[in-house]
Amino acid sequence: MEIIIAATKTCTHRPKLEEQLQDAGLQYELLYFEDHPELIETYKLKTSPLLIVDDKVVSIGMPEHSQINELKDKLS
Repeated sequence: MEIIIAATKTCTHRPKLEEQLQDAGLQYELLYFEDHPELIETYKLKTSPLLIVDDKVVSIGMPEHSQINELKDKLS
């Protein structure tokens, strides 16, 4: 499973999302909109952060704890 956080460099929610994924033991990649402008076009991004799993946007903004738990369960 490929997990990506797509966010702006100034996003104040990104650190919290990273912490949630780390606490759940989930590996992820962090991509900044500023460094990857193709993300904006591919996913029609307007909000930061986004949680992308296997090329599908699963959360716009901060995900619910249940979404993080579902991802963790999928890896178990």
